[in-house]
Amino acid sequence: MSLHAVVALIAVFLQAASAGVMYFIARAPGWERVRLMAAIALTAGTYSAVDVWFYVALDDLDLRAVLVRVNLFVATVHAAMWMRFTFADASGRVGSMPRWTRWATGAMLAVAAAAAAGDLVLDYDRFTHVQVPWLGLDERTYAFNDVGNAVALIVLLLLGASLVQHVRRGQRGERGAMGIAIGLTLYALCIIEEALVASGVIEFMYLGSPGYVFAVLPLTIQLLGRFGSDARRLAQLSTRLSSEVEVRTVERDEARESLVEQQRLAALGRLAAGVGHEINNPLQYVLFHLEELQASLGPTASEADREALRSALEGAQRIGRVVSGLRTYGVSQESYRRIAIADVVEAALRIAAPRVRHEATLHADIELVPDVLGDEGQLVQMLVNPLVNAAQALADSAATRREVTVRVRATSDGWVEVTIADTGPGFDPEVLPRLGEPYVTTRAFSGGTGLGLVITRGLVDAHGGTLTLANAAAGGAEVRIRLPAAPPDALLPSDAMADTPAPASVAGTSQAAHILVVDDEPMLLVAMQRLLQRMGHRVTTAPNGEVALAFVARERFDVIISDLMMPGMSGQMLAERLAETYPEARRVFVVMTGGAVTATDADFLAREDVSVLSKPVGRRELDAVLRRVLTSRPSSTEGGAGGPP
Repeated sequence: MSLHAVVALIAVFLQAASAGVMYFIARAPGWERVRLMAAIALTAGTYSAVDVWFYVALDDLDLRAVLVRVNLFVATVHAAMWMRFTFADASGRVGSMPRWTRWATGAMLAVAAAAAAGDLVLDYDRFTHVQVPWLGLDERTYAFNDVGNAVALIVLLLLGASLVQHVRRGQRGERGAMGIAIGLTLYALCIIEEALVASGVIEFMYLGSPGYVFAVLPLTIQLLGRFGSDARRLAQLSTRLSSEVEVRTVERDEARESLVEQQRLAALGRLAAGVGHEINNPLQYVLFHLEELQASLGPTASEADREALRSALEGAQRIGRVVSGLRTYGVSQESYRRIAIADVVEAALRIAAPRVRHEATLHADIELVPDVLGDEGQLVQMLVNPLVNAAQALADSAATRREVTVRVRATSDGWVEVTIADTGPGFDPEVLPRLGEPYVTTRAFSGGTGLGLVITRGLVDAHGGTLTLANAAAGGAEVRIRLPAAPPDALLPSDAMADTPAPASVAGTSQAAHILVVDDEPMLLVAMQRLLQRMGHRVTTAPNGEVALAFVARERFDVIISDLMMPGMSGQMLAERLAETYPEARRVFVVMTGGAVTATDADFLAREDVSVLSKPVGRRELDAVLRRVLTSRPSSTEGGAGGPP
């Protein structure tokens, strides 16, 4: 095998390998342009493969003539592929090439194909004889005629156009362009060298096959460089994606935990409303009867009896506050007034003292601080819960020093801070981050439910404050409550009462009102009837909404008080039926409730045209609502509130 054949065979393997790798990579999304690189490598490899055959068939001049014509056409196709690679867009479409390049490339391909197929490129009367003894070369073939030289010039022109374009791109700083320009220059020099050897100007081997390697090599280098760059970018994106996935996973987990907490709070709200309804009904008639007993005590009653009755009333009212505290998320601030925090602390200590004094010594350190804005009963409940928790923690511990201290300070940023500290074992560090969530407690072994801190947190949030739970450095637990100071224009409780105009004398006077009470609880109906009668009113009771509608159809009522949660027709449904049939009766309608269980109930209670009595109802609250409704009721000349007067 001649040296020419060996060099051409090496070129075939290199170019075939490059074409195979390029076609494989071109299958990936975004790498479609590599197909043109593969086409360039494939045509170069085809040229070298024909060369191998040419250099093997040394004695068959007719076969060598055919192979020369084939390779001349392959060289033209190769140059056309360079034109398409150079001037087409990223997709490689022929239609994206400038018009002149399309026409020039197509015309030159047609000329080369016609010349090669028509056997118009060789001069069969002349031979090209390559004889280089020191390289062991002694080969003959037919020489090109003028047409063949013209076709060869076409190849050079196409490559020259691509070369000029890549030189321009290299000058603009386009990556890889100058390398391609150098490869095309070497390729063009090799073609010129072949022409000089064929014409006998120089004596050397043909360098066409190595020239194709020079042309394809920059493409391979550019491809590998881009592949490496994309691999590095992919690694960076993978690292970034991994980090973002980790962040999103944390955010998802936090969102899930938040959603679970919201669901728990929603479940707690529904549970509180249902439990509140069941507790408040019996509590209501207990409270009414206790107030009735207190009012009926004569001057001969002993002080012990009076104190026992006062304690029973305070206990019933405290039960009502605890149940009401479960509904503190979403407390309305419309009724908040300026409150002296010292009065709140004293009331909380007085309420908690019977539970705390058996387990610890109570200390109070109260400085002069600004007033806060809030509801006094809720503020007291806010402090009672951690005081009772401190006593329970000390009861379950073996601490020798048993103290609970309440400190009140004004902070440098103008807030009021109340700290409740004990000398007990402190909070469990594992549970501490979750304290204040529903059902999370450090006293699960002794029956704790964690709802006390939930109520406290809800009250603090409702008052615009912050709750901090921590373990003191010297030991024991600390509950720190920060509340914003009241604005200077906030009303005092006495101011709020003064803002309410005194209505005409109705309850407890000679002017009696006719009141319809609707409730499915028989004992509550009896208690309400007795209380209202003692207040000087005439009372009719109905066990459900249907009976109430029948009463309204027959007679006129000054006030209609209905429970919200009733089987069959609820209080809301009764109000809607009254609005449709007896609009005057709807204007004096009052709903009595221990809390909304459903969103529909909550929306109904929030309406401006709905008067609400919150259970448990005291005589004072009942009297205030009656005065307001009776003041705004339709006059008898307007037809009354119900049937015929």
